[in-house]
Amino acid sequence: MNDALDTPAPPEPEPSTHPRQVILLGASNIARAFPTLVHTLRQGLSGPLDILAAMGHGRAYGQWSQVLGRALPGIIDCRIWPHLRGNSSVAPAPLALIADLGNDLVYGAEAATLLGWLETLIQRLAACRATIVLMSLPMASLARMTPTQFAWTRRLLFPNHPVTWNTLRLQVDRLDQGMRDISQRHGLHWVETEPDWYGIDPIHLRRACWPAAWDAVFSQWPGWQPVPGGMRSPPGLLESLNLRRLRPAEWRLLGRDFRTPQPVRCNAEYRLFLY
Repeated sequence: MNDALDTPAPPEPEPSTHPRQVILLGASNIARAFPTLVHTLRQGLSGPLDILAAMGHGRAYGQWSQVLGRALPGIIDCRIWPHLRGNSSVAPAPLALIADLGNDLVYGAEAATLLGWLETLIQRLAACRATIVLMSLPMASLARMTPTQFAWTRRLLFPNHPVTWNTLRLQVDRLDQGMRDISQRHGLHWVETEPDWYGIDPIHLRRACWPAAWDAVFSQWPGWQPVPGGMRSPPGLLESLNLRRLRPAEWRLLGRDFRTPQPVRCNAEYRLFLY
């Protein structure tokens, strides 16, 4: 008997089932639009996803921040980093977004310090082969802000941090230039925010612009799938409410510490991790 005929054929190679990691780092712009972001990512990227987000209203990059009694750790020290994949040749390379820099300036940090934290984040993301998109500050929108508008914005969003507009503008200009230099030096994908994305509120994207703005940001990633006409369908109301109820891995409320097991959402399309 021919032994070769009795030897079973090798199995067909299976397609990779390793989820692609999508890393979202930011503050209120990501938090406010989060259901839209998740919905957009599911439409624009193929294959299973692991969405890891460190975000939150008033979120700082290098220190604990507190808004209405809820406190979150600085992004640079939060629990997202041990969960990033190493330099793996099996899983798809991660995709990363760094947005909403600037809150630390209101909390008293100087631009040079925040730029040092940004360098650290980039080094960590580069170590896992991530394609990094860096979103600019809304400089055109901030240029239209008057001292009176700033005073009301500061009282509303940062009531416990009496920074002056002249001091902050100097630090914002230094941060903006430093971000541009770092982006060019590291070969990042730089996204210049559009003035039309903002309205009376100079730091938050207008809700009507969320689909187009985030699609423009994510289009810098390889493999992003555009849609005809550039407009995606919005998430459903129930899905939006469910996503907004989810809690991060570590947070405080009125001085009491809380922990949330991760992932907070798991299905066939994606897993969601909040930090």
